[in-house]
Amino acid sequence: MKSFERLEWRSIGPANMGGRIADIEGVAGNPNVVYVATASGGLFKTTNGGVRWTPLFERQGSVSIGDIALEPGNPDVIWLGAGESAVRNSVSFGDGVYKSTDGGRTWQHMGLRDTEHVSKILVNPRNPDVVYVGAQGHAFAPNEERGVFLTTDGGQTWKKTLYIDAEHGVADMDIDPSNPNIVYAVMWKFRRTPWTHTSGDERGGLFRSIDGGRTWKKLEGGLPKVMGRIGVAVAASSPNVVYAITEAK
Repeated sequence: MKSFERLEWRSIGPANMGGRIADIEGVAGNPNVVYVATASGGLFKTTNGGVRWTPLFERQGSVSIGDIALEPGNPDVIWLGAGESAVRNSVSFGDGVYKSTDGGRTWQHMGLRDTEHVSKILVNPRNPDVVYVGAQGHAFAPNEERGVFLTTDGGQTWKKTLYIDAEHGVADMDIDPSNPNIVYAVMWKFRRTPWTHTSGDERGGLFRSIDGGRTWKKLEGGLPKVMGRIGVAVAASSPNVVYAITEAK
């Protein structure tokens, strides 16, 4: 083993493809600063409009990223959910939620280690200590640490506020920018196997909270009864308009 001591290890798996981008976040008022999160290669940052990129997430427990979020008003604060949410057969998993307060130079692990796949992180635009994590959960097996998790103290403690069972996880979330007490979340039943997958049932669907994520109600009017994965977005120009793209028969 001594012959390998001076070698540096790098990730080459679980699949021999690269380039999957999980999220891109820009800094308001400074278009030269951009963060790019990858499915199996960590987090990168440019400060000169993309001329050069610096890796920021190489020495943590996982280089797979599902989503990142910048704190409104203080873009040096970065929230990162490890584990990509595109649960293909070569999916890479993560080990919870991380936070940086210095633009990505250093990181602190904030918990939720067993979520494995994080689809969305939302930061309350009026109170940055309030953060929502949408956890997809294990792709190949059921587990309890999935659903919507809420912190009101900047990640020191977490409370699971939306949960169906050990097979439903969060596929997407969004927040009303004009009223951050209104939050939308998608619950999705999904199971991955090496050769195929199953998706959707009647219990999952689109949920809304009007009290800052503490309680939730399923939205059913005008939507199919059986739905798989859903993408949801609130129109910033008119927050009463909500778009949902659904996987359904």
